[in-house]
Parts: sequence; C-alpha cells; structure tokens
Amino acid sequence: FFANLRAGEGKAARAYLQSRGVNKESQRVFALGFAPGGSNLLQLHLGQKGIQQEEMLAAGLVIKRDDGRVIDRFRDRLMFPITDVRGRVVGFGGRLLGPGEPKYLNTPETQVFHKKSLLYGLHLALPAIRQEKTVILVEGYLDVIALHQHQLTNAVASLGTAFTPEHGRLIKRYAREVILLFDSDEAGRKATDRAIE
Repeated sequence: FFANLRAGEGKAARAYLQSRGVNKESQRVFALGFAPGGSNLLQLHLGQKGIQQEEMLAAGLVIKRDDGRVIDRFRDRLMFPITDVRGRVVGFGGRLLGPGEPKYLNTPETQVFHKKSLLYGLHLALPAIRQEKTVILVEGYLDVIALHQHQLTNAVASLGTAFTPEHGRLIKRYAREVILLFDSDEAGRKATDRAIE
C-alpha cells in the first residue's frame, strides 16, 4: 500500500491528501498508502510472498463472496495502517476515494485486531503523552495527522467507533488528563457526552 501511494496509480490518493493538507513527511511517518481498484491485486502480491489465501482471510485482507470468489477487501482506498502500542501493524483503515459506501472501512475483528481496544496513532503519540500526561482524543485518522503536523503529537483517535471502557483503560496507563476534541455537529456532541461518561 505504501509503495502504491507513491506510484502513478496513487495519483488520486496523493491529490486527496494534498487537498487535506497532509504533507509528505506525515505520509511517511504515518505510513499512508493506497489500495488500487483491482479485485485481486493484493492477493497476487501476497501470494508472490508465499502467503496462503487462508492467512489472508484470517487477517481480514480479503473476503469470500457468496459465489465463492475471494476478492481484496480494500479497493480504491487511501490506506491508514493501524498499529498496536508497540507500532506493529495489526490492521488497516481505508477511505474510499470514489463514490460508494462505506466511506471508511476497517479490518474486521481478528486475532490481533480489536477495534474497541486500539487507538489510532498511539505508538507515535506515546512520547508526548508520557511527557505531558495528557492525551487529545479526536474523531478521525486525518484529525490525528493534522494535529501531529502542528506539533500536538499527543493526539489519538478511536477507530470510527465509540470511545470504550477498553480505550479508557489504555489511556489511563499513560495519561492523567484527556482532552476531547470532537466535531461540533450533533453527532460530535453526542460522542463527546458518551466519551465523558
């Protein structure tokens, strides 16, 4: 995904990132990528690396359709690697670049990917969180990246899901204070109320 973003086929994804003000250094630090539109490009790539289809299915990288065909889960999407607290990639979030739904798609629950207990950007935010004992909780991947670009490197986000008790326990290990910085629309206000509780 990382290499695809820099190749010719990643032009639309690069344009989108530029329109959102995401600079090349942030693209590198957050290891952003691009999943092309083909239905089996990732399968072919992983197959060349010796990865079996069963492993791809277990990792949530491909899906089996009702007709039995196996296709790539992420197609024509800007890709956000999701890491654990040690910086190991455990899943992906993908933003659709063209029309369609869902706009954002995450890796499904797997042996290593548990959405309710992961925070986007935490491994990069940890040094600042430990120093300041404060975490800034935002709604989305691009919000985290924007704050990090502006030296607010203690920002993290839940993965398109409500803030959970597991998220709270994870943050409590490193911070004494949480600043909620959600959108000011009705959904953002409701999310803020739930997170405060």
